[in-house]
Amino acid sequence: MDTNKCIIVIEDEAAVQQNLVESLIRNGFDVFAYKKAEDAIASETLHIADAVIMDIGLPGINGWQATAIVKKNHSGLPVLMLTAYSDVNYRLQGFETGADDYIIKPFFMEELIARLRTVLKRYEMAPGGKRFYQVGDLNIDLKGKEVFRGREMIRLSQTEFNLLVLLAEGNGLPVSKEEMLKKVWKGKYRVGDNTVEVYINLLRNKIDKAFPHKLIHTKPGFGYYLSAEQ
Repeated sequence: MDTNKCIIVIEDEAAVQQNLVESLIRNGFDVFAYKKAEDAIASETLHIADAVIMDIGLPGINGWQATAIVKKNHSGLPVLMLTAYSDVNYRLQGFETGADDYIIKPFFMEELIARLRTVLKRYEMAPGGKRFYQVGDLNIDLKGKEVFRGREMIRLSQTEFNLLVLLAEGNGLPVSKEEMLKKVWKGKYRVGDNTVEVYINLLRNKIDKAFPHKLIHTKPGFGYYLSAEQ
């Protein structure tokens, strides 16, 4: 199962879109669906998505144009193109715009899911390919340097962002103040435990204060950790 993997589907044919959404959900994906590419591009879901399934023959901005825009603004986001066009020149045009795979209609849903998983795995395994961390409803976009809690953008300073990423890298295990000082502040002179506590409080005010479910926790004697579990 691909729990927490978020897929954007851009398909204007209602029956095809419904089939895609239902199949993806059955396979454990979270899904956001749009009929027009410009609506998807204007949404905040691109910041939390793991991949885009893009039809070519769309109203308004077509799939080629939309893929070029997505790749320009979110270079680490894979795009799978769907089309009824089987001519090799159409496929080449799709790859030239940045598409990662090209699937011709009609297609077997099992093949689409398999190819989607292959693309996702390839991005995860590529050097520097990890694009974001997700903890509960918190999403940290490493390449875009953006943080979302649900659909709300959280604005952080560079130091706050680096500290949050370090906590996310801990994968639920506590990170000591010593490690934070070493990795975030690079052992700078006059920076000590009090500085860490100040920045943890700043993060808590921005990440947790307005939300009932807290994500930043303290393990006395060991450090701080990020977890959706209470």
